[in-house]
Amino acid sequence: MPRRPVIGITSRKIAFFDHDKPYPRYGVAISYCEAVEAAGGTPLILPLTQERSVLDAQFELLDGLLVPGGLDVHPRHYGEEPHKKLGGVDPLRDITELHLVRRSLAEQLPIFGVCRGHQILNVAAGGSLWQDIHAQAGEHCYRHFQDTAEEWTTHSIAVTPNSKLKAIVGEAEVWINSYHHQAVKAVAPGFVVNAVAKDGVVEGIEKVEGGYALGVQWHPELLVPNLDFNLALFRSHVEAAGRYAESRTARTSPL
Repeated sequence: MPRRPVIGITSRKIAFFDHDKPYPRYGVAISYCEAVEAAGGTPLILPLTQERSVLDAQFELLDGLLVPGGLDVHPRHYGEEPHKKLGGVDPLRDITELHLVRRSLAEQLPIFGVCRGHQILNVAAGGSLWQDIHAQAGEHCYRHFQDTAEEWTTHSIAVTPNSKLKAIVGEAEVWINSYHHQAVKAVAPGFVVNAVAKDGVVEGIEKVEGGYALGVQWHPELLVPNLDFNLALFRSHVEAAGRYAESRTARTSPL
């Protein structure tokens, strides 16, 4: 039986109390793990740390990296001061993910970023963000944080022709869910936009050359049971991770 590629999923801190005593935890939404499994991968939850030797040891276990949604990315990482509409941040998660994403880019480990993960992929590669869409990009923008249930889609996006995303999704326009108030502003060098909402907000980016690195602003893990193109995103990442694992084995195997 073929080995399932190992997909590291960065975690978040979760508040937890037992009899009023705090027991904070690291965790990942179950939907990400289920999507990776359905796509043929083995999910591995990665705890947060600022110890680089631990992060590097985590990295060596992986065939692919999935960076999920979460809190805002601190603007210090793209050279800005915090806007008054900046939301909550987690400095330790920023440190963890920036290190893992940058090493993944350097060594061409396949990366898939979702929502915050899409944003931190852009920041790690040298891009910037709108700290709040309506306050900075314009009041003409849609409301990108929906009130409806997570399994429902709320607005459409145009998928860039001839992009990796178009090859995965197969459609020029699709409908997505939306849970964000930040967005990509300046696209990182070496990346291109692969999807845009009709109000101009960037909904996806991908690396042009040198390995698999793709980010989407919506939450495909919440739509996997209903919309096949969302599962296709996870399959594409897991397949790239499988190719990475094979190439690494070939490089390290004795002649």
